[in-house]
Amino acid sequence: MLNTEYERHYTYDIDAYLIANYPLMDLSTRRSICRLTLEEINDEMIEEAIDEVVLSHALEKMEWLSPEEPNDK
Repeated sequence: MLNTEYERHYTYDIDAYLIANYPLMDLSTRRSICRLTLEEINDEMIEEAIDEVVLSHALEKMEWLSPEEPNDK
């Protein structure tokens, strides 16, 4: 039986990170940092990270060759 339930959404709490790592930062500054961070993050950055994981998985787990590598086997 195929398992159709898996974690497929990414959520990151920037504010919680700031509170944990910069405990003296005030709310106003955290709000600004959250806004600026969200302006910097884009789909392309996330897609590049996913593509890196796909390539790593293909090479390590499925023993595929990278498209750049010649097939010497």
